[in-house]
Amino acid sequence: VLFGIIYLVMDVFYSIKDIGFWSMIPALSLDSHEREKMATFARIGSTIGANIVGVAIMPIVLFFSMTKTGGSGDKTGWFWFAFIVALIGVITSIAVGIGTREVESKLRDNKEKTSLKQVFKVLGKNDQLMWLSLGYWFYGLGINSLNALQLYYFTFILGDSGKYSILYGLNTIVGLVSVSLFPSLAGKFNRKRLFYGCIAVMLGGIGIFSIAGTSLPLILTAAELFFIPQPLVFLVILMIISDSVEYGQWKLGHRDESLTLSVRPLVDKLGGAMSNWLVSLIAVAAGMTTGAKAADITVHQQVVFKLSMFGFPAAAMLIGAFIIARKITLTEARHAEIVEELEHRFSAATSENEVKANVVSLVNPTTGQLVDLSSVNDEHFASGSMGKGFAIKPTDGAVFAP
Repeated sequence: VLFGIIYLVMDVFYSIKDIGFWSMIPALSLDSHEREKMATFARIGSTIGANIVGVAIMPIVLFFSMTKTGGSGDKTGWFWFAFIVALIGVITSIAVGIGTREVESKLRDNKEKTSLKQVFKVLGKNDQLMWLSLGYWFYGLGINSLNALQLYYFTFILGDSGKYSILYGLNTIVGLVSVSLFPSLAGKFNRKRLFYGCIAVMLGGIGIFSIAGTSLPLILTAAELFFIPQPLVFLVILMIISDSVEYGQWKLGHRDESLTLSVRPLVDKLGGAMSNWLVSLIAVAAGMTTGAKAADITVHQQVVFKLSMFGFPAAAMLIGAFIIARKITLTEARHAEIVEELEHRFSAATSENEVKANVVSLVNPTTGQLVDLSSVNDEHFASGSMGKGFAIKPTDGAVFAP
């Protein structure tokens, strides 16, 4: 019970951190191309971090374990692994907080506190954000389902779950390469074209996967064709969501960075939860449950499994791509126009406010006769070199503070 409570609290705060981390992108730059570079480096870091755990977990656990327990380690080993992970997490989080500097801009001064009642109203009026979220949800539902079913494929179709580690290693390498290429690919093709290309490659990978059978080279080729575009699509979606911060500001009149960027983790979690539920249903329908072996799966169950593993994700991805193609108009060029218009709008408003702020009323400092400044017997004042003004010749000898 205690572990369950701690785990849930940890997961909630992880989500808050995730939102805070990625919502820094629109706070660090207003330029789409600079955002692409920052997001690329962030994604490279997260890819390395996530995969290092898979490589280092058991060597660390076993190193600190008092008894090896058949290669699984003991409580001491697992404690020190958890301690090291927690320590690294705290140190790197502090480093991010200290090392980043938010851009100063009149656009970012245009913030308001958004109440809980206003959240859905703000999100609902940002049509680009809402349509993108819906399209991304269908896409995520498809890829999460297929990714989760790959282990079932290796276990019950190929009949060798040990080979899954080969796929895991390949994903680490190609994931880093794929992410590194994002800025140049986005610059060459633009985001929407890159997105369409990624979907086409992934569908090709699904097609090959569906006929791969028990051929490991074909399985790995298909799985990599399906995986390579995934980091690119993530960054495309993230960049459009980041740009929708300014779109929402342009449309609604105020800026909501964290609220806008919170949509991506929310959609990811909803898609992940739904796909987990679907995967469990598919596994039961195909007889791939605890205690089953590859030899136990009938031809009919294999057909049910393959139709579910390949047909459903392909359909979900196509629906998501169709929504994004038809409804998303926020291109890099359009975003640049919006930023320019916002800067113009807020600069003009600021100048007007500054003029109003500089108009002050002064009470007469003295009673007397108003005379032209040029008649003053001081050449510096009379010439105007000290600034514009006027002079008063007092009549009652009293001068007061204005």
